[in-house]
Amino acid sequence: MRHRAAVIFGYLPPMHDAGATTVDDSGIAKGSWSEIFRNGLGLCSALVIGGIAMNATQMLVIAIIMPTIVRDIGGASFYTWAAMLYTIGSIVGGASTGMVWSRLGARRAYTLGAGVFALGTVCCALAPNIGALIAARGVQGWAGGLVSGSGMALIASLFDARLRTRIIAISQGTFTACHLSGPIVGGLFAAIHWWRGSFWMMAPLMLVFAGLAYWKIPDRLSREAERNRFVGVPFLRFGTLAAGVLCVAASGSVPGIAPRALLIAAAVVLVGLTFWLDRRAADNLFPRSALSVNAPIGLALWILALHGMTQTSVTLFLPLLLQVVHRVSPVVINFLSIVISIGWTTGTFTVSGWSGKRERLALASGPVIATTGLACLTAVALLPGLALMTLSAFVMGIGIGVYNVHLVARAMDSVTSHEYRSTASALASVRSIGTAFGAAIAGVVANVAGLGDATEPGAVGNAVTAVYMFCCVPFGLAAVLMFRFIRITLDKPEALLSTGVKRHAK
Repeated sequence: MRHRAAVIFGYLPPMHDAGATTVDDSGIAKGSWSEIFRNGLGLCSALVIGGIAMNATQMLVIAIIMPTIVRDIGGASFYTWAAMLYTIGSIVGGASTGMVWSRLGARRAYTLGAGVFALGTVCCALAPNIGALIAARGVQGWAGGLVSGSGMALIASLFDARLRTRIIAISQGTFTACHLSGPIVGGLFAAIHWWRGSFWMMAPLMLVFAGLAYWKIPDRLSREAERNRFVGVPFLRFGTLAAGVLCVAASGSVPGIAPRALLIAAAVVLVGLTFWLDRRAADNLFPRSALSVNAPIGLALWILALHGMTQTSVTLFLPLLLQVVHRVSPVVINFLSIVISIGWTTGTFTVSGWSGKRERLALASGPVIATTGLACLTAVALLPGLALMTLSAFVMGIGIGVYNVHLVARAMDSVTSHEYRSTASALASVRSIGTAFGAAIAGVVANVAGLGDATEPGAVGNAVTAVYMFCCVPFGLAAVLMFRFIRITLDKPEALLSTGVKRHAK
């Protein structure tokens, strides 16, 4: 029976490969680690990994070098705008992945993203003032979002279901490595007072990346572009999405709770309007069921957004908690954030080869483990010592990693082939949208709890605890949605099987 299933799905299960998992009750094993670098997939894997590395490094380096930048070219009052415009551009760039691929084809779209990223990076390096730098960061962010979204589209298009969890795990490991190396790279350039060097270093790498994309991406992924080349650009939807994210980002800079709440409410309306318009458009940016709790892709996107909202809220206040309440040195101020990322990567690599009952266990237990870790972190946040906080943060990270890799892979497998690119757009941008809302809402909660300009350990501790208690709500809601996701995708396999048959027939 196992051999018959293997023949039907077009492969033979690996027998005793040390890098492969065993076949369990589902009769289908995940591929080995080495398979994502064989049979012509090696350079495609390199494109996915390299794109994530480039985008993540530029996201993380800026926080370290910004003090050096404002000392050199001024603009301290616009201190946060360089990071904010990059984030907005990245969300819009990720959302545009499907559109750009369908107009230009995969090869030219990937090359465009890498080339514009290189151009934006050079403009950052040459920026004579803070205004030019912020504008260049917006361009760079759009291209980085397009490159990241293109990586997700490549995973959906070129890697079959057996290999997706492996390449997604490698992607997460890459982001964690950048989380560790990004501040080091930024710190080195800040130490030698040559912040422009952090951009000059990246530009030639992106040009090489663009050449590799143009040379390696298969022609068959670009054939659809011939039919869609002259279709218009959905400027209205891009505008409402960018305006919504801008409202979220701006809410952190305005004084008073009421104006912040109004900006967040406006952001909800604008982002909701974007999805409402998109669902009725012929050339949709996102899957039709992007917000539906009755479809696997809709549930997956809600879960990713809720976890993005929670994780950013937690990590945003960890440095403040450590520095003010626990008197931790600024040198290791991001210690617990890095612990969460390491836990995430550990969980992802541990379960990436699971299938059948163990995959169900990973999906069901991941949000529960993450919520438990957050609850423990909240409980011990004000206790002396960092051992319990470190353990709680690590458990929270493991929980996210345990579910995330299978959730993303199952979401990709639940859509038909013509929705691969819109799904890649959604996966690349929706979590980031959740992250933006999480940061804004956490700021409001902290101020309601009495943070303000307080620097006393008691006030800071109470505010951070209030934020973490609030964060348990979206984490818990994500756990509830996950059980519905399992019921739809695993308990009703005949629906997904028929979808898969239609997809492979196209």
